[in-house]
Amino acid sequence: MSFRQELYSDLPKDVPSLDDDLQNSRLARYNNPKLISDIKKWLFDQMLRPLGKSIPDEEFIDKTDLIDLLRDGVYLCQLIDVIDPGKIKYKASKMPFVQMENIANFLQYAREVIGVPENELFQTVDLYEGKDPYQVAMTIQALSRQLTIKDKERFPNSIGPELVEKRKPPVPTKPTHLAGWSKHEYGYINKDVENVVFSGKRDITGRR
Repeated sequence: MSFRQELYSDLPKDVPSLDDDLQNSRLARYNNPKLISDIKKWLFDQMLRPLGKSIPDEEFIDKTDLIDLLRDGVYLCQLIDVIDPGKIKYKASKMPFVQMENIANFLQYAREVIGVPENELFQTVDLYEGKDPYQVAMTIQALSRQLTIKDKERFPNSIGPELVEKRKPPVPTKPTHLAGWSKHEYGYINKDVENVVFSGKRDITGRR
């Protein structure tokens, strides 16, 4: 018996859950033509095509959804092979297990070698089952930035705006000369008064 979300929810079927709202929000972010176009151009035109990788023609790439293009993991693994030849195993296959293994190999390399942060990596089901297409896009964007950080000469172009280097706020310097006693504010002190012990508060109201 397969897992059915509605069996574990008290909400009527026509009432959207919080998960539904979140998923719709992320799908709206994914359906950004410029973002998807930038990812496709970077992946296929700048990374794969120049090195002779076998990829579809531009018209097919433009018309096909990014998730459908990447679902078997082959192009993602080819990307790693461009970055670091011979360091990743992959195979073009229609078998689900092989396709998911391709995706897992890509994610492992992106995490352990390229250094993509864990919170920016998608999970295998996000791509293979289309659970979170936006996270897939964010992973590729993050990977492109990490490559530019590691080797800007070889990978000068990244997807999206460049990361701004965080700068620590300036630490104020301590003054070299500390102001001493101000005779204009407090008057003079000499040997005649420096040992005087002053009394407590004076009552100028005359109530004592």
